[in-house]
Amino acid sequence: LRIGPVVIDMGTRSCRAGFSGHQAPSAEISTLVSHTTVLSEGLEETRSEAFLGEEALLYPDTEIVEVMQNGIIINWEAAETLWQHMFEHKLGVPPEEHALLITEPPLSPTSGRENMAEVAFESLGSPGIFMAPQPVLSTYAHGRTSAFVVDIGHVVTHAVPVHDGNCLAYAIKRTDVAGSCLTWYLTMLLGDMEHTLGNWTSPVVEDIKHTCCYVAFDFNNECLLPPTSCTLDFTLPDGQTISLGKERFQCPEVLFNPLPTWGDSYVGIHEMAQRSLDLLPEDIRSLMHRNILLCGGSSLFEGLPRRLGSELAQCLPSSTEVEVVAAPGRRHAAWMGGSVLASLTNFQSCWIRRDEYYEEGPCIVHQKCF
Repeated sequence: LRIGPVVIDMGTRSCRAGFSGHQAPSAEISTLVSHTTVLSEGLEETRSEAFLGEEALLYPDTEIVEVMQNGIIINWEAAETLWQHMFEHKLGVPPEEHALLITEPPLSPTSGRENMAEVAFESLGSPGIFMAPQPVLSTYAHGRTSAFVVDIGHVVTHAVPVHDGNCLAYAIKRTDVAGSCLTWYLTMLLGDMEHTLGNWTSPVVEDIKHTCCYVAFDFNNECLLPPTSCTLDFTLPDGQTISLGKERFQCPEVLFNPLPTWGDSYVGIHEMAQRSLDLLPEDIRSLMHRNILLCGGSSLFEGLPRRLGSELAQCLPSSTEVEVVAAPGRRHAAWMGGSVLASLTNFQSCWIRRDEYYEEGPCIVHQKCF
């Protein structure tokens, strides 16, 4: 494979892609895909037009197609459309010339690997493919082979122990507390303050969440502080300014204390992590305690690393060393790990090549991908 591989990291909210060996993805688009059927000029037949990313929201008469659900690809035709668009309009290179390293979320169905290979070889014409678990790649991105990965995504959060480059599947835990919950809750908090939401869209609330919110080290103490200590102004797209107060730390507090009405699948991230750690053999627990990696787009809140470390330490003997690592590039950690892996010289023999796929069939992905 003579030309540099392309690394694709699919998330529920966005798809990131770029070339191996680079420090960050060169393209990122929303995973929204919409289809509309229009009359071809002079013909009775109709053809389907696809709109991708944020453009899909500009056409109200189109049908929005859900590509991902809980981090898993559920519409492979839409995923193929998304990847074709990424190559043609964002990366500007033909997929036939670049091997693909595609990241896999935890607990993915094995059938997904075969579907990925089919799209890569039969639709995109790629010369090679490899699939690797996101937590393992996030671990590599931090220059490690063993770590405890806490990945806070848009719709799901996972705790995954990685030991010697392998996910310990028996100890993987998940919670539905994630970024979309926080966006919804912040909208409710702003409504309680009688702010006029008007035509606010989810992206605006997302912007407020990412730029204004923070995690309190001690929530109860933070609530007792004078209101002026946490006041921050935010300018809306229409030029109006709103003043934010305690909702700045009330919003991300649900990462640790989900609303009781949300149900059993909504567990605080510290409790989820502890449940996973409790399942590990004692001889590797201390290694995991010292190598807790925060990853994902919803892990960027100021104060989150310190609070998570504190919450976990309270459940452990006082002599236990707990270290939570929050690297600046953690939003793209899985992609960065894929970039590192795909550029290693000793990895090049691991690619599933096009001729191997057609000789062995889709089942070859289970033999060659760890």
